[in-house]
Amino acid sequence: MALPLWTLALALLVNLVLGAVLVLGVFTLMEQRILLGAIAGLVIGGIVVYAEATIGAQLFSLTFEEKRLIVVLAGIGAALGISGTMLTIEPEIN
Repeated sequence: MALPLWTLALALLVNLVLGAVLVLGVFTLMEQRILLGAIAGLVIGGIVVYAEATIGAQLFSLTFEEKRLIVVLAGIGAALGISGTMLTIEPEIN
């Protein structure tokens, strides 16, 4: 089964948005308590990865090559979302 282009684009865009939202949430929590923001970021990030893997396994029957491609695109999307947000917004930590 060849992955359609929309699936690859969706993986990239969803992870870009999730990365940006996660950074904004972590920054908001870090403005209150740094440790709380750090722990929440790790927990929520882990939940997102687990949820995406579980949903993806149920929706698609992928070969190893297709899995590798979609993971790379999802990682690029998340990295762009995280780095773009971090370069744009700075937390106000006192």
